[in-house]
Amino acid sequence: AQYYGIPLNEIFGATPRAPPSAEQLEIPKPPSRENKHPLDNAPVLKKWFVILKRVTFLTLIFTPLAVLTVIQSFGSKDGWLRGLYLRILVRALELAGCSFMKFGQWLSMRPDLFPGDVIEALGQLRNDAPSHSFAHTKEAIETSFGRSMEEIFEEFAALPIASGSIAQVYRAVVRAEYALPGNDNRVVAVKVRHPHVVEETYYDTRLLFDFLDTCGQAMLQTSQPFDKDAFNLALRRQVDLKWEAYNLQLFNWNFQDEKIIKFPKVFPKLVSESVLTETWIDGTIVHDLFGGSDSGAMRRFTSETWKTKTRLATAIFDMNMKMFLRDNYIHGDLHGGNLMAADDGTLAVFDAGLTCALADDVAEPFGYFLHAICTGMSDKVTDKLILFNTVPREQLNVPLFSQDLRETMQLYIGEKDAMHAPGGGPINMGMLVGSLLATMQRHGLVLRGDVAVTLMTMAISESLIRCLDPTFDVVANALPYFVRFRQWSASDTDLKHNVWEKEGQATNGGLPVDNYEDRRKYQISTLESR
Repeated sequence: AQYYGIPLNEIFGATPRAPPSAEQLEIPKPPSRENKHPLDNAPVLKKWFVILKRVTFLTLIFTPLAVLTVIQSFGSKDGWLRGLYLRILVRALELAGCSFMKFGQWLSMRPDLFPGDVIEALGQLRNDAPSHSFAHTKEAIETSFGRSMEEIFEEFAALPIASGSIAQVYRAVVRAEYALPGNDNRVVAVKVRHPHVVEETYYDTRLLFDFLDTCGQAMLQTSQPFDKDAFNLALRRQVDLKWEAYNLQLFNWNFQDEKIIKFPKVFPKLVSESVLTETWIDGTIVHDLFGGSDSGAMRRFTSETWKTKTRLATAIFDMNMKMFLRDNYIHGDLHGGNLMAADDGTLAVFDAGLTCALADDVAEPFGYFLHAICTGMSDKVTDKLILFNTVPREQLNVPLFSQDLRETMQLYIGEKDAMHAPGGGPINMGMLVGSLLATMQRHGLVLRGDVAVTLMTMAISESLIRCLDPTFDVVANALPYFVRFRQWSASDTDLKHNVWEKEGQATNGGLPVDNYEDRRKYQISTLESR
């Protein structure tokens, strides 16, 4: 605390809590394989016909964008042609559906990879996605709960206040019989899933990853060297709003003693696969900070609570470190559109449909992996990435991979000062993670799904923090959390590498990690359980 100049109680807040029992959760955990596609049991030829039709549709949508991409690459980056290109880019992603809009949302949080006008254009996808009709909303609610809207709500706005890639949100007032116990405030946010989302997500995640494997490295300078099936499962869960309700319960449990962070509370009687009802929170979306919003709510937020965007960045970082190191239950979609500077001075977090949690066999090693990144130890990073990958070690050229990874890390981490970039200043963790994934792809490693989602979440969160405070030092601020939540001594984070002497005693708790087949079976079983 003395070294970083921040009081420990301000850094760490609440202590870890024991996980809730099933009896303590009003909304049960959905089955892992729930929300199956309607064509799961259809004949193979029919499935292929649907896929072909979808590919044709997407080709028609993205062909004009591809042509414009080539044309404008030879011309000026300003002017009407660039503006047309950006409008078509956003419109193509909107027409393509939720999976492509979600991908665009993630890209919008990477200003280190794309020009500012692209980031600004993609930012529209966070809250300005196309909306569906009120008739669909009414049908979804009445079908889900077996009652008319008038029997459930005293008031219900005809127009949505926001529309995202998965669903749109309305403001409403529930009747007294549906109110939360001990809470007289019956104003709610009602989230209703868009039609066709389930069908699109089922196929589009696979099509999207196949496209990126083919063209992504050349066009977007990114790569996806991970287990696609496990990653697809995590993405498809977010279209089932029962999963989001369940996740919100867990986040409320984990952060119930926090004074700064809060999550909306769920109304258990008004939750289904396509409808989610939660408490209403007034405030200003954090994304508005990027555009220099000067609303009254934002002025109150910054002057009375955070003072500056630096304070807000610190709060988001604190929340992330607790999710990663304390709880092992991580919000997987933390972009600026899913965070709110609440009028009461807290930071409200929404859209918890996409989460990640590391399986038991890698939860502890992942902590050492983060420590190795923070201290610039490329050999330890190599060991852990090989452990996290699904390709047998004997099929890899480990010395060549280790050398390539060392050179990659040297691009972002100083040789003499491993806690800063080569030219001084904070390490760009998002760029470093992206380069690590690209290095894995070049050497044929395939990252397991839970680790892949966690790493991508880290990159997106770090980018959000840098958007708020470009000087924020993720590495320097991360080390005290290892002392607090991993019970390491202060000397273990001073770059003397003492922590590795006891790694063997702490790693995995006896779970299989050395034998590839045993480890793979364990990965599959834990994925199913989650």
